Amino acid sequence: MESRERTYFGVDVVRQGPKLGNYVYSVAIVREGRVVKVDEVPAARLIRLLWEFKPVVVAVDNILELGGSVRNLLRFLKLLPPDTRIVQVNVGEDGVRDVRTVARQVGLEVPHGKLSPRLTAIVVAILASRGVGEEVEVFGKKVKIYVHRGRSGRAGGSSEARFKRNLRAAVAQVVRKIEERLKSRSIDYDLTIRRSRGGIDSAVFTVYSDPESIRGLVREESGYDVVVRIRPVLNPQLLRNLLLSRPAAQRYLIVGIDPGIEVGIAAIDLNGNVVLLKSGRGLDREDVISIIRNLGRCLVVATDKCQPPDFVRKVAAALGARVYSPERDLEVSEKEFAVSKYAEEHGVEVRNTHIRDALAAALEAYRYLESKARELEERLAEMGLDPLALDLGKYKAKLIEGSTIAEVVEELIEESLGEVESYTQAPESSHAPKPAESEESLKSRIRRLESYISSLEAERRELVARVRSLEEELTRLNQAVESRLNSISQSLLKDRKVYELTQRLLNAIRDLDNYRYEYAKLRESYYKLVGLLPEVALGEVLVLRKVPSVGSLLRLDPLRQGETVYVERVSLEELRGALDFLQRSELRILVPDSVPDEVVERAIEELAIPVAKAVDLGGIEGVALVRSPVMSVLSSAVERVTEIRKARELERRILSLEDVERIIAEYRLNRSLERNKES
Repeated sequence: MESRERTYFGVDVVRQGPKLGNYVYSVAIVREGRVVKVDEVPAARLIRLLWEFKPVVVAVDNILELGGSVRNLLRFLKLLPPDTRIVQVNVGEDGVRDVRTVARQVGLEVPHGKLSPRLTAIVVAILASRGVGEEVEVFGKKVKIYVHRGRSGRAGGSSEARFKRNLRAAVAQVVRKIEERLKSRSIDYDLTIRRSRGGIDSAVFTVYSDPESIRGLVREESGYDVVVRIRPVLNPQLLRNLLLSRPAAQRYLIVGIDPGIEVGIAAIDLNGNVVLLKSGRGLDREDVISIIRNLGRCLVVATDKCQPPDFVRKVAAALGARVYSPERDLEVSEKEFAVSKYAEEHGVEVRNTHIRDALAAALEAYRYLESKARELEERLAEMGLDPLALDLGKYKAKLIEGSTIAEVVEELIEESLGEVESYTQAPESSHAPKPAESEESLKSRIRRLESYISSLEAERRELVARVRSLEEELTRLNQAVESRLNSISQSLLKDRKVYELTQRLLNAIRDLDNYRYEYAKLRESYYKLVGLLPEVALGEVLVLRKVPSVGSLLRLDPLRQGETVYVERVSLEELRGALDFLQRSELRILVPDSVPDEVVERAIEELAIPVAKAVDLGGIEGVALVRSPVMSVLSSAVERVTEIRKARELERRILSLEDVERIIAEYRLNRSLERNKES
């Protein structure tokens, strides 16, 4: 079988179902850049193939598709092989992108239009094999180790107490061993113990490290006396992302588009909140449509031009949305004023003019459509229906799509009546009216309720009138402010120099934030190093040279014979390439905890190079700070390497039986030749 380090799986869902067992996936297997197999398999067979091939990466374009729901996805992730990583190939610094766009950027030719599951699986596998995408951190850097008794301890009779003490003592012994192993590797942990007379009933270790560092150090046990269970903790950020990324099928959008070489996209919901601000060079119409469809249902596609470009018309037609265009082209000053005010109120950043123009178009459409939505809310409030208690999203969407306010109100009333009917019918079918409640008491309750409703109606009318007066005052003030600004600073707003200076100021503020972040990191490192200095002085922490890779060892100057060096990245191939140099200089190598145990063991047993794991406490370039106990582990590795080298030298020097027979035969032949010469 090929090396798993070169095996990549691409997965895309073909058919879904309520249960994970109903799922069918398209699977593409890629090795060394070549597609070796493509197939459609159910979920159970996919899990079997993953354990059979143990790929280094499972590539997807949407991780939630692996299980549909969060529960199914987590069940799927828990069944993965321990060394297999999940990579979402269409995630980068710019957020989530269309897979076709990512493929074209790396030189893959893909057809236009939606990709089939089979082709999607091939594309994502090839992209992952080229290092595209970001890893989805399935498990956090935390592991739970549970230790408890294997039996209840109810032996009966007079020996029950002694039997329980033996079990508790066995649990305590296992807990001490685990503690010693964790301390020997300088792994941070917390320990919670439930004690009883004579020992420990159960214990829970919370280990603050990744599951890889625990493997080989602590093993699961299902013994007769003691049970040890190791459970990695799911990454809480993954859970939050999954819950936030659930598809919002009924999220209605108003989208502004600024077409051109670099396309600007701005999407807001029907409450005026930002959903997406994005721009991209080379985005085609299919890319834009795919981005918008992933956000929700688009009702309006807006432009800042009075004559909508063909690009905008075709995008709207594909999405089944209306096209909104203003009566005249929006001026730069108008767009600057509207967008800057909106950005300040909502705390968003508008990075360039393409996003600005797209957002200005979306806001213009939103203001135009907002009056209808406000009229609907006022009509409902007059009828005693609480707009906040109703899901107005779909009804606002109907208004935008062309329904009249009267038609929407009638539909809302029918919905409200249906809810009341379903509410009142249920008690009648299961309970008879209470005879104890007289007609007079019912009338009294009705009068009290009517009085309460009247007071609420009066209060509502006062509030509605107050809101209207405030809105009128606000409109008047806004008009006055806009008029004043237009009269005083019209030329200033149009001045390109002011805009450039504004952008330079924003860039300077961003750079200042970056410097503050770097300063905070340096300050944290400084205090960390100051805290380690006493331990360095006492010899509890050792200072070693640190290099990024094995190849950097060849350039160390000056190099001391038998020196210990900390190497950040190690592979068996690099160690083999530098084997002669490492054996001549008798270097001792420390590597991070993240290096697999298999690499360390093979380096010692096969290559006869002393290697051990250690934690770098400092994080300083060129210098490693490690705990002194790790040197005893390294010394053991040196002793083992010395034994291996001596054994190999001895094997080389020992003559086989055939060699002895050959030497004797040659000796006899030479003796006979000498006798012949003498005679």
